[in-house]
Amino acid sequence: MSNSHFEKWLFKTILGFLLIAGGILFMYYSLTHNRGNWLMYGLICSFGVAIGVYLLSGSAVNKVKSDMIKKQKQRQQST
Repeated sequence: MSNSHFEKWLFKTILGFLLIAGGILFMYYSLTHNRGNWLMYGLICSFGVAIGVYLLSGSAVNKVKSDMIKKQKQRQQST
């Protein structure tokens, strides 16, 4: 009983968590190993984390839509 919103939710959630974790790990790496050109590394880290947060917030919307579709189908089957 899969719908497109559920698939979008799953994909965006996984990708969002990976981008946030990758941004934080890259931040840790750049702070411990690279002392020069910190501005470029900071921008890359913030961009990765920001895109990850954006995807997670979009996935929350898709989860709500998926749940609403699921409830609507259950109501139609019960009547």
